[in-house]
Amino acid sequence: MAEERMLIVNFRKAAERGPRYKRARYAMKFLEQYVKRHMKAKEVKVSQDINMAVFANGSKNPPIRIRVACSKDDKGVVSVKPVKITGKR
Repeated sequence: MAEERMLIVNFRKAAERGPRYKRARYAMKFLEQYVKRHMKAKEVKVSQDINMAVFANGSKNPPIRIRVACSKDDKGVVSVKPVKITGKR
């Protein structure tokens, strides 16, 4: 039985943690920790699309928050993918 959830991850405090040139790296580490905590996972696999979205503006300027879809399999491995938003918001 696979468990699925949509999460909104706020990177603001994680990005301000270290030097300016490492902000996106800290955001990615924070994303993995956040998903691991909320999904009670053993391992987290982040898709390349999310990595591209976080590093889209360079390593100095990650997005403030990102919406992700998480799905956990029977072995406790969580795969994280971006949410496709349709329609107006």
